Amino acid sequence: MYSFTKDIKFMEELNDRGFNKTACVVLVSDKPFYEGKVNKGIYKYFIGEFTVYGDVYKPTGARKGIDVISLSRRHEFQWTDLNNSRKYFVIEIPEK
Repeated sequence: MYSFTKDIKFMEELNDRGFNKTACVVLVSDKPFYEGKVNKGIYKYFIGEFTVYGDVYKPTGARKGIDVISLSRRHEFQWTDLNNSRKYFVIEIPEK
C-alpha cells in the first residue's frame, strides 16, 4: 500500500512538471489490500475511505512511522473486480 502511494506521488510530480494527464493503476490478488477488519493507519485509505490524501506514513519495516509521502491532492478510487481473485483501481490525475 505504501508503494501504491509512492506511485500516486510520482504521477502528481509528473503532472506538476507539465504532463497533461497521468494515471496510477493498481492490480492486487490478496484480500488484505481491499478488505479486512483493520481500518486505521494506511489501511483506512484503501479499505475504509477509498481516498488517498495528505501525509501517508510508512507502516512497516525499517523507518516505520518515520518515512512519509505527502500527497498534494485527494485521490478517490473504487476497487473493481477483474476476476474472482483479483481487483484493481485506476487513479487518474488531471491537469492542474
